[in-house]
Amino acid sequence: MSVTFINLFEVPPEADADFLARWQAVNAYMIRQPGYLAHALHRSLGDDARYRFVNVVRWSNAEEFEAAHDDGFHALVTPDYPYRFVPALFEVIDTSAAVSGGESTSARV
Repeated sequence: MSVTFINLFEVPPEADADFLARWQAVNAYMIRQPGYLAHALHRSLGDDARYRFVNVVRWSNAEEFEAAHDDGFHALVTPDYPYRFVPALFEVIDTSAAVSGGESTSARV
């Protein structure tokens, strides 16, 4: 079963360019790892949001996600990484969606 990794980042507006350069380096490494499926990086529309960047990544499974956080990853995200982040791994438990005509569909795990 696939899993979703969501990581929230605290980044001051003046640090966008630096953050994005660092994020792109980590992302370039991670997309080459077994089990990586897709990602979407989101940026808040307001500069006052606590978490201005949110990264959402789909992985084939939790084991491959964990394995991807190896020495190569830790060389990029060192203890002195300048941005606070809040990572968590999730499983999908509901995919309810509205469809045209007002009817809804639901797939619950």
